[in-house]
Amino acid sequence: MARGAAETILHGLVAALAVMVILGVGRIRASETRLAFWLLAMGCPVLFTPLCWLLFPARAGEDFRDGWSLFSGNHFSLLTWHGVRAGSVCAFVLTLAGSLLYLRDLVPFVLDVVRGRADKRDLAAIPEALAGAVAMTAAALATTAPRLAVLSTRHPVLICRGLRRPLIVTSAGLIEMLAPDELAAAIAHEISHAKRRDPLLGWGLMLVRGLFFFNPSVQLCARAAVHEIERRADLAAARAVGSPSPVARSLRKLAGAGRDRPRPAHGRAWHGFRLAAIEERCRALEGESEAEPAPGWTLAATAIGLGVILFFTVA
Repeated sequence: MARGAAETILHGLVAALAVMVILGVGRIRASETRLAFWLLAMGCPVLFTPLCWLLFPARAGEDFRDGWSLFSGNHFSLLTWHGVRAGSVCAFVLTLAGSLLYLRDLVPFVLDVVRGRADKRDLAAIPEALAGAVAMTAAALATTAPRLAVLSTRHPVLICRGLRRPLIVTSAGLIEMLAPDELAAAIAHEISHAKRRDPLLGWGLMLVRGLFFFNPSVQLCARAAVHEIERRADLAAARAVGSPSPVARSLRKLAGAGRDRPRPAHGRAWHGFRLAAIEERCRALEGESEAEPAPGWTLAATAIGLGVILFFTVA
């Protein structure tokens, strides 16, 4: 089992590094294409590696490791210090890193689910202007208007929930905080999530991350995929409202809404990373035109190439 876990980590690192190089060298900027590449990198250790074990059990034998493999974890067996193998140390460090990355995102995810259930008891009337804006934005995005709920809290809230029937949850505080064009842009962003069933994809990513909590590449690829999902919704919102400016302004206002609240040291650090990610999305919206998707063969060629490399890579 330990060797199997080590092989999924090794395959994940190879796939993630390959995708990073391809996205960088190929200057691939389209969020839809980048999302597909990150999901491919995530799928290599999650799906391809177990499939290799099932269909080609001979890969686990010493003959394959010594005679056929391009890279084997046995190469690290020669590096020892006081009887401790370098490969074992690397596997332990990477497992610890993957677990910490998973826990760092799991805790806010669980807290959000708990708060969401509690918030359902604190609903306010839906303003007619907001309902009209949702209907108009949904029409601009060529989709049906999702369900809408408004919380009475003064704290700004905006999120798309629901696996089968998407629900957009906002708050009276957010409606007061955003200008009309910014509110329309923010709502368009969430309607884009609802149209593409992104909450379902988000739950799927968290499930896979839980199963492969020890694999740092799975955690990082899932994070990168979520970033591209958000960028995709940003672009859809900019198209719906006719300009990227209100989308960027709404993002900055929402990100800065809790900036003045007291936070523990680790909370301030994490909030700083979140602000940096929001600012990167805003710069991408304001400084670049919508990128063209890469040719379909690039993803297929990458998948085939990774399949060959990973088949001959064993832990």
